[in-house]
Amino acid sequence: MPSGFSIENISTQRLDIPFSQPIRMSFGELDRLNLVLVRLTDVQGVVGYGEATIMGGPYWGPESIEAVQVAIDRYLAPHITNVRFAGIEEFSHRLARLVRGNAAARSALEMAAFDLLGHQQQMSVKNLLGGCCRDRVEVAWTLSTGSEAGDILEGEHAMLSRGHRRFKLKFGQGKADEELARIVGIAEAFRGRATIILDINQGWDLTTALRYFPVLEEAGIDCIEQPLPMTDHQGAARLRSSSTMDIIADESLVDLRSTFEVARTGAASAVSLKPNRDGGLLASRRIACVAAAAGLKLYGGTSLESSLGTAASLHLYSSLPELQLGSELFGPLRLQTDIVKERLLPRNGGLKAPCGPGLGVVIDEDMVRTLRFQS
Repeated sequence: MPSGFSIENISTQRLDIPFSQPIRMSFGELDRLNLVLVRLTDVQGVVGYGEATIMGGPYWGPESIEAVQVAIDRYLAPHITNVRFAGIEEFSHRLARLVRGNAAARSALEMAAFDLLGHQQQMSVKNLLGGCCRDRVEVAWTLSTGSEAGDILEGEHAMLSRGHRRFKLKFGQGKADEELARIVGIAEAFRGRATIILDINQGWDLTTALRYFPVLEEAGIDCIEQPLPMTDHQGAARLRSSSTMDIIADESLVDLRSTFEVARTGAASAVSLKPNRDGGLLASRRIACVAAAAGLKLYGGTSLESSLGTAASLHLYSSLPELQLGSELFGPLRLQTDIVKERLLPRNGGLKAPCGPGLGVVIDEDMVRTLRFQS
């Protein structure tokens, strides 16, 4: 096995991938996914691919797709090109030392480095991460029609056609009492057949959460994701002690230190992993280790990636000893098209990590040219 690796060339390309149907967010409606595709090439011409995705700009997170591309091209690439790295840990550590934050940019570069190393060594990324602990990762589906009847119909179709047994619902796009009635109705429709995760996206204060939690618990909601503002660990700990529902920390996690604080204060019973948010596969793995040591459950989150980013997350989630709450790696299902030749789509409610070298997916260069961002 060769000792270390170096990168001769780094290039980025911005792509816009249309959604199969618009996605409603608290800040507006989105009709496309913004993506930066990264290529790392070594002296032998071996290429590794990575990606960063951003949903609509810096409205609910600190990064924009424009900033991701500039961070890579101007501030990171010059310092990691033609440098010999002993391994992927040193490479990832160098990225973290070069810039503050910029998690999505660092994640895209680290993903591409994993893919490059895998192709150099003819080894799957899941094996570079320590080996496979499961051959299948459960995938939840987000119900997003906006109506109770529509969501139930969509859920029934998802169960029948793809075998999903876990659904995610977003809360916070309408009047609270009306939304609550819709969610309770959906939960009742799938009681005993599928579990429900409710994503609040920091939308409640403690008083509101204490009012609604008993209703949701009685309806059979399984998990609540980030009900309170990300810094309200004390309130989240009170909620956790008053309910049997799992509370998943999402926006509260910005780095390893914040994960430790969530665990120390008892602000959650589970954590959502997101390499794009965390700064890469290795950062997400470290968060998983801290969470597991604290007795917290793990949920494999998504930043709505293409099949390329989905493959990277699959390799990570497949390599974790525990993944109690499954994942939400449904990104490719939300896209009209994809940047790989064989997109990753759930079957029987789950996904398997690709088995080829690197990330195990083949980029469709013709489609990449078609999806190129037009300024």
